[in-house]
Amino acid sequence: MVLGIFTTKLLRRRIDLGRLPVHVAIIPDGNRRWARRHGLPVYMGHFRGYEVARRTLDYLWDLGVDYVTFYALSRENCTRRPRDELAAIHKLLSHAVDDLLADKRVREGRVRVYFVGDFSLLPDWLVDRINYINEVTASNSPHILAVATCYGGRWEIIDTINKLLTTRAMNGIDENGFRKLMPLGWLPEPDLLIRTGGELRLSGFLLYHVAYTELYFTRKLWPDFDEAELYRAIISYQKRERRFGR
Repeated sequence: MVLGIFTTKLLRRRIDLGRLPVHVAIIPDGNRRWARRHGLPVYMGHFRGYEVARRTLDYLWDLGVDYVTFYALSRENCTRRPRDELAAIHKLLSHAVDDLLADKRVREGRVRVYFVGDFSLLPDWLVDRINYINEVTASNSPHILAVATCYGGRWEIIDTINKLLTTRAMNGIDENGFRKLMPLGWLPEPDLLIRTGGELRLSGFLLYHVAYTELYFTRKLWPDFDEAELYRAIISYQKRERRFGR
């Protein structure tokens, strides 16, 4: 324990606070595998993952990272997971909304919460809760927490094309104009994307937005992700030369 605390402090000191990523995106993979490895029901893995997400948010905000996007559920998760598992996740998302509404930073207007995704795949009672926190925090700043729920990068692109067809703006649209119509286009593109769980893929996350994002993969399952591993990801990011195609 003492060695772990010492290591975490050393890693924290190595971070250049003048070169922090503005926007960190996270694919928190491995909740179910963690639960099975520990002989626990799957929902306990999701609950442990939620606790880790809250702590990780605190670490990022304390460092000075203003934008954080979590991949809570993919569209495939929302259509292919067992019904009882989805019911437990829906309750956990509602619990997360309650926690965020009670959070001092949210109440003081310092955090905007923005759930985004295909809400047609969620129960109406949960959509009401999500829409409520989106609305009541809409003018908050400087921190932005985006929660991608029943989200997919292809869904976002198709949703944007449908908006273009509705607005009849197909002629002469440029990249900036397209981004402005995207559900996540108002956020800066992620500087760093972290994926836990050992998988080396994006799984449909932010497909349009990660063209020049730095990627960090770790074998740690999300419930085992800790402060030290977050700092390793940021240190890895700061070692890279970002050329953006130049």
